[in-house]
Order: sequence, then C-alpha cells, then structure tokens
Amino acid sequence: MHKKHILHLVSQLPEKYNSKFIQFSESELTAYNHTYIVLVSAHGNNQGSYNDSKNIIYLKENSRIGKIAQLISYLLSDKYHLVVFHGLFYKGLFLALLAILIKFTKLAQRTLWMTWGGDIYYFQNRPNTFIAFLNECLRKSIIKKLFFISSLIPDELELIKINYHSKAVQLNAFYPNPTIYSKSSTELPPQNNNKFTFLLGNSADPQNNHLELLSSLAHLKDSIKIFCILSYAIVDVAYVNRVKSIGLELFGDDFLPIEDFMKPAEYQIFISNIDFACYYHNRQQAMGNIFQFLYMGKTVFLRSDTLSYLFLQQHGLTVQDAAQLSLTDLERLKKLKQQNAENVINSQNIIQQHFSEPAAKLKWQIMLNRVFSLVRKSR
Repeated sequence: MHKKHILHLVSQLPEKYNSKFIQFSESELTAYNHTYIVLVSAHGNNQGSYNDSKNIIYLKENSRIGKIAQLISYLLSDKYHLVVFHGLFYKGLFLALLAILIKFTKLAQRTLWMTWGGDIYYFQNRPNTFIAFLNECLRKSIIKKLFFISSLIPDELELIKINYHSKAVQLNAFYPNPTIYSKSSTELPPQNNNKFTFLLGNSADPQNNHLELLSSLAHLKDSIKIFCILSYAIVDVAYVNRVKSIGLELFGDDFLPIEDFMKPAEYQIFISNIDFACYYHNRQQAMGNIFQFLYMGKTVFLRSDTLSYLFLQQHGLTVQDAAQLSLTDLERLKKLKQQNAENVINSQNIIQQHFSEPAAKLKWQIMLNRVFSLVRKSR
C-alpha cells in the first residue's frame, strides 16, 4: 500500500517549533511521506536548528509572481492527500490568494489548520486599521470552509466555531516541545538570601503586557530580580524601548532585558535558575514555556480569565492568578516556591502523560488516522 503524502506549509525556517516539528515528523510519523514548503528562510536568527532534509522546499523563484505560481502548483497537486497549514498568520496578497483557492477549488476539503494561538485570537488582538479589517474578512472566508482544525486546548475550537462559524472536524494534536523536559531535584533547595528571580513574558510582542507586570511587581523592588524576554517577535521597537526604560526606572540593576536569542539547551539552563514565570497575555500563549517551568517545579502566574489557565487546572497542574501579583508579598513567594517544589513529581507525571513527545506522537497518529478516514470519503 502506498503511503499517504502530506504537504506542510511552514511560515519560516529555522524557527524553534517548526524546526522541531520537522525533526519529529521525519522520525516519528514515518507512516506518511512529508514535504515541507517554507515561505521565508530565516537563517542566522538562532530561533531553531537548521533542518537538512531533502523534503524541505524553499520557494526559489526570483519574482513574487513566480513564487506564487510555484506555491499554487504545490497546493493544488493531486500528489498530496493532505495539506497542513502550520499557523494561519498570513496577510495581504498571500491571504487573498488562499481565500480564492479555498473558495473555487476543493483545497479546503483536504486542509488541516494546526493552530498556534496568535492566529486563533487575531479577531481579538488585530490592529484597528482597514487593512487588518480586510485581513480578518479574508480569514473568516477561509476558516469557515476548512474541513479540519486542531488545537491543544479543546475550548479554543469552540471559540473558533463561535467567531468564524466553523463546521470543521475538531482535533487536538499538538506540537512537541522544542526543548527536552529537564528533571529537577525532588528535594527543596536550601533557603538563602538571594533575591527571587522572575521571568516576564515570552517575547517582545506588546500582547505580553510587560508594563502591567512590572507595575504589579513594583512593590517588591530590591527583593526580586526580573528577567524580561524582549528578543522574539519584535513588532514595535518603541514599545520595547519603553519596557526597558520603565523596567530600569522601577528596578534599576535588578531589571535585566533579554535581547538575544538563546539556543534551546542554553535557554533550558537559563530558566532552571528562574523562580517565578509570569505571563499576562489575554490569550493562549507560551504553553511550551509553561510546561517547562511546571516540569521543573517552578511557579507560573497566568491570567485566570484565559482558556489556557482553565485547561492547565483541568489537567491537575497548579498555576497562579497573575492578577494577584500586586498583592503578593515575600512570605507568599516563599510558600509558593516551596509548594511547587514539593509538587514537582505530580507535575512531571502529568506532563509526561499528556504533553510529552510520546504523547504528541500518539495524538498525531490518532489525528491523521481520523483525518484520512474522512478525507477518503469526501474526495
């Protein structure tokens, strides 16, 4: 029996999640043939390892029209039984092209949208501009026709159904974590006079709401050290400079902006020395980071009005409400640090069972079996 052939549409390489997924699919999803089309080559950005695979295709036509024609030929080729959109962040001309293909061909019937988070919540966080309005109109025309959509968090699929009138088959495979989960000691480390360390956000995007977090922690000045991630997804340089300025104003030398990319192994060592991770996104974000921190027995603060907060609680993982940071004192921090260190074995067991690479492999196998059973009946 011939293997089914899957075409993956990848926004850029190297990129930590895309790079990891290609390695994962090549080694773990071997029941299928995979081809990866890369829209943007981002060599040298240190966001992920370089993938050297004969199955990766970079669009090499010199003209924009040539690249578009090349891409259309791949998307509409009968060779591919399934097309996977890894994220739906596209805008402008390319988004319009996809909308036309989805409307006038049968591409939607064999397309799976692997959601990332930011693409789900574009309706909520998009710029207040006419171009962004047009992009959202195009997205709606695409999403409501797609046959298959997958999200780590099931309630987000309901959110898509509500906002985009989607009737897609709902699936729940997820991306393997780019970094290996690191075992931490089950013994509580001895207390010392060092300052508690905080990590704020996971990128430079204003949706991290760094300024609100800095304000919430200002009362702990001189007792904590803050590391602020500002090296990834820089969409507003003025915002980044404002975060650095206010961080230094409030915390002085105890505010350390992280402005350079780290390799996965380097990042893992870095976060192992963090006591508290704080995220104030109004949507699902940084789940890979959150799992890493919880696996190490660290305390994680999230907004309690997000689906990710509820999702983690439903799986038995302990997270704290970020809205309570402004009321948190040093005694509370000591208690939280101790509780999470003592609960590390339980957290590790949950993450290994539900969110590890073997768990991701099983989810992908189940999802693809289901998709191809349905695709075969719809073609």
